[in-house]
Amino acid sequence: MKTGSTPKQVILLCGLAILAAGLSAVFHPKRPAWFKVSSSEELRWQILPEDAIGLSKEANVLWVDAREREAFEAAHQDGAILLNLDEWGDLMFRHMHVLQGAFDRPVIVYCDAEDCGKSREVAKRLRELIGLDPVYVLKGSWRDLTSETP
Repeated sequence: MKTGSTPKQVILLCGLAILAAGLSAVFHPKRPAWFKVSSSEELRWQILPEDAIGLSKEANVLWVDAREREAFEAAHQDGAILLNLDEWGDLMFRHMHVLQGAFDRPVIVYCDAEDCGKSREVAKRLRELIGLDPVYVLKGSWRDLTSETP
């Protein structure tokens, strides 16, 4: 056996192992996701800005702002109530009459970002703790809504 063939064999075996791992990562039925995948539950409750505008024209939508108080006071969707995670208990008590009146109308929770965990958590709490249905999460920023929205 030649002494120079051992490194070549090691490189060949490593290359084959990398190739097998790559093929397995692409074609294996239980391969991991290569990007963030939203759960079907999250996707069910997402609403695009244009759909939110259409819904608000058809029904009396309750807008819920899940951002911090300072951001809400600076600017917010017309008619929105502030209901964030930091002040959950106080704000729930303050807006209880509004939330009780929302059992027969759609609710849209929003914040500033495309992927805002705050709005998803507030919407989940409104569904599970209060029993509101439907409670949507705006996909994107509330600023994506046009001035047409009531």
